[in-house]
Amino acid sequence: MNTTLKDEFKLTNDGDNWGNVMAWLFAIGDYITFETDKCIPDTWQFKPSMCGANEDCYVFQSLRHFAFEKHVTSEEILQFGNILIRARDILESKGESY
Repeated sequence: MNTTLKDEFKLTNDGDNWGNVMAWLFAIGDYITFETDKCIPDTWQFKPSMCGANEDCYVFQSLRHFAFEKHVTSEEILQFGNILIRARDILESKGESY
């Protein structure tokens, strides 16, 4: 797993695990959809906004910066997203979703 993404994820977690995971998943979905030639897996059930990416989102900006600086690849971002999908499913099964 890419440690840059893992470390940034930890930095953005304010104690709201569900909110942090979901914010990251939406930012990853936006980044992959609008900034790369990769596709989001259908199992994520992500539907991009007709208005484009939320470029004001801190996580989106971080992903863009890390990719520009070659700290991460789009494949690593997708891999991290798959890990977050698992985390989302675990949180949901524990009743921690909202």
